[in-house]
Amino acid sequence: MIECITHASADAFLARAEGWLMRAEDRHNLMLGLAYGSPADAFFATVERNGRVEGCSMRTPPHKVLVTDLPDDGALVLADVLASTYEHVPAVLGPVQAAERVASCWVDLRGGLWAHGMKQRLYRIDRVVPPHGVQGGLRAARREELDLAAVWGEGFARDAGVPFATRETVARWIEEESLHIWDVDGVPVSIAVAQGRTPNGVRVGYVYTPPRHRRHGFASGCVAALSQKLLDEGANFCVLYTDLSNVSSNALYQRVGYEPLEDVGDVVLSTSRPS
Repeated sequence: MIECITHASADAFLARAEGWLMRAEDRHNLMLGLAYGSPADAFFATVERNGRVEGCSMRTPPHKVLVTDLPDDGALVLADVLASTYEHVPAVLGPVQAAERVASCWVDLRGGLWAHGMKQRLYRIDRVVPPHGVQGGLRAARREELDLAAVWGEGFARDAGVPFATRETVARWIEEESLHIWDVDGVPVSIAVAQGRTPNGVRVGYVYTPPRHRRHGFASGCVAALSQKLLDEGANFCVLYTDLSNVSSNALYQRVGYEPLEDVGDVVLSTSRPS
């Protein structure tokens, strides 16, 4: 029998799902990293058949529903529980087939329609290939650079079409030395963030170079150096998500050693059908 079981806390969810998620720790970095943060008021669920986990889901409102790979009938029972929990969810994010299936089942239950949002790809790196001839070096962002990071975050959001973190989160990243800057002779030219730490991996994200500093290799230098730093500090691998429509960034990451893991669907849900 297939069923969707909800869990009241991150600890309860991890007690049931962590072993299953760790079988593909790299693919499940986002969900594991969020769950390890024990977010309040989050939705956690496992999809189980005869007492065995076959998939997982979580949501931190008001954000998207995250899903792992799911059997088709598992997508249906998950959508049923989601529909009984929320009047609306903005999107479903996960492996393409699973995200589409959950979104389709949601529409069948709640109405509205679904459409593809940003097509993404998840990459992994185990060994960095350093770019040659890039000026500058990597360092942690400083407290006095909070305003700069916030402005660059707005630029990232405009370019990527996805929200950047809140100012409070950026300040926390700086305090934790998670936000890194590529610096050329004292001038910041690119940023990247390390987040989503799991037992063996970490996620690199929010890579941004302002237009006036582009086409000099600064982003590749920043990503390569940050990835190497994280590996040197004990991570076995790093992962990152890309916008598949951005050909240059996908090529950049592969040049420094990132290899594709899977394509990710960002499936947007709307509340009503067009008239």
